[in-house]
Amino acid sequence: MTEAPTPATPLALTSETSRQNRASFPPQASAFVTALALSVYLALSGGGYDIVVRSELGLVVWWFVLLAVIVGALPRAAIPRAGWVVAALLAGFLLWTWLGLAWTTSHQRTLDQVCRVSTYLGVLVIGLCAVRADNARALVGGLACGIAVVSLLAVLSKLTPSLFPADTASSFYATARLSYPFDYADGVGEYAALGIPLLLYLASDARRLLVRAGALALLEPVLLCLAMTVSRGGILAAALAVVALLALMPNRIPRLVTLALSGAGIAVLMVALLGRPALRDSITAAPAPQRHSMLVILLVVMVAVAALQLLLQAAMRRIARPRWLEVGRRGAQAVAAAIAGAVAVAVAVGAANGTLGRLFAQFKQWQPSHGASQYSRLLSIAGSHRYQYWQVAWKAFLSSPLHGIGPGTYRYYWLAHTTTAHAEFVKNAHSLWFETLAETGIVGWLLIAGFFAAVVTFGAHRALLGTGPERAVIAAATAAVVAFIGAASFDWVWQIGVVPMVTMLLAAAVFGAAQRSAAERPAARRQPWRRVAARAAFAVATVVAMAVIAVPLTSTVEVRASQAAARADKLSVALRDARNAAAVEPAAEAPYLQQAFVYEQADDIPDAAREISAAIKREPDNYTLWLIAERIQTELDHPRRALADYRHAQRLYPTSTVFIG
Repeated sequence: MTEAPTPATPLALTSETSRQNRASFPPQASAFVTALALSVYLALSGGGYDIVVRSELGLVVWWFVLLAVIVGALPRAAIPRAGWVVAALLAGFLLWTWLGLAWTTSHQRTLDQVCRVSTYLGVLVIGLCAVRADNARALVGGLACGIAVVSLLAVLSKLTPSLFPADTASSFYATARLSYPFDYADGVGEYAALGIPLLLYLASDARRLLVRAGALALLEPVLLCLAMTVSRGGILAAALAVVALLALMPNRIPRLVTLALSGAGIAVLMVALLGRPALRDSITAAPAPQRHSMLVILLVVMVAVAALQLLLQAAMRRIARPRWLEVGRRGAQAVAAAIAGAVAVAVAVGAANGTLGRLFAQFKQWQPSHGASQYSRLLSIAGSHRYQYWQVAWKAFLSSPLHGIGPGTYRYYWLAHTTTAHAEFVKNAHSLWFETLAETGIVGWLLIAGFFAAVVTFGAHRALLGTGPERAVIAAATAAVVAFIGAASFDWVWQIGVVPMVTMLLAAAVFGAAQRSAAERPAARRQPWRRVAARAAFAVATVVAMAVIAVPLTSTVEVRASQAAARADKLSVALRDARNAAAVEPAAEAPYLQQAFVYEQADDIPDAAREISAAIKREPDNYTLWLIAERIQTELDHPRRALADYRHAQRLYPTSTVFIG
């Protein structure tokens, strides 16, 4: 008679769990540290806006992917089919942007965009290769902590300004709104908004109660940072994220308690902030008593919400929830349908009584009305020029609906076609969707819109219909991607490198969270030659991706070295560096413009004229080049050519104060 197998003892189960935890610790730790380091480093490097900072990181990412794939360290498991789809969409957008070199009027601006998208694709690829169920939670936690650290530092830049010496030379504009470390208040607010659903997820789903309490404590400076930026785009992104989180998360009732507690904390902080007008509205440092008392209140609120969250979470673990608080899937669907119906009725009533028309008329206004406080702008939906930006972008799209006017060239189309007197110089259309339509046409728009639609659709499907513990982390990551979509609809966050790079990692977490690691899944049977061929093809693609980053990066570094040498009056060195830049990227205008400046500084005006002509040939829609050519022709005593150059510059930017006073 065969003896029946003995069931596993609790000790055996504990040992097995311990072994699994030890095995999963390295990928968890590396995911957490990498996410934390990337989100903090890029944010404190001006948000990753500068091409040098962004491109250096892109090269590091692609180089790491190349080595890891060659040695077999990546991917950790088979990438899901949906992950390949979104990677293909972003790669297609990269390729289409690259093809834009064939019709663009600025090779340099277009190649800069190719470099940007290549970097973002690298971050997505490394995320898809590395993130799996055993480290997705750690990745999301690292990003949440990184955003919280940056938000806290931003708040401290107002409360303890002596620790953050201002770099007035690089400041875009003076404002009382919190703008550290991006020097752009709306960008800081929109970056903080990405962290709100992630911290709410940790505050209600972390395995340890202390982590839940700490996450809620960190959420308070993130919310305060968002409030101090007075960013309407950031507030909209945060609202969309919270709505998406509650819609996608399972077990919503306990999360409402966490949300209410965080809301109470920020309410206390807002009362304290609004009661300190010098801190609230002053461009310069506020009086020390107001700053220091606000810092104390912030610390007290953080400790208080952490303690209350610890008690509430401990109580909810021990006290059974009443049955009347249990809401099934059908009940949740009924509530969602009721909310959607109420919104539809409100929209219909607003359209019937003219409210929507009045709101749209207000949106078309240039600026919000100024009240007694800068927070009065939150009561207005004036578009701050966005309606005008989008009008011109739509006109650019209609002029070339298939492939657009050329990636990176919206700035020149805006200057030539805006009808607003004294129109400002802007580089972006303040909307990823309108700018993509204008610059890359319907093809580029479908690719980038399809990318984000695929991420949100897959994430919502897995969060709502999944059955495993990964539902919550997928819901949080998807909600943060929704926040980015909202922010990108009204601002130029696509150009603030840290924001889309964090979003790419979150997109990777959406697809990777449900995937088992290589150690947990059966080994795939693949013929060796196919594996080698796939790795070789991937290696070639990776090298190409690095090359398109390295070219504009090297050219920019050489031009900046030339500018530094010229400031030091080392003209031979400056000329050498500028020529090196031209050799690396011969179709770019910046190296030739820099050579013209160096020759002009050396009083070699004929050579300066030759180089500025070369720059104009490479970027003919740049009105500043024509104005510089006008100056050089004047120095050559060629008044007719100088006048012709001046008039051409005027045609390119007719509303400039240079021409109309």
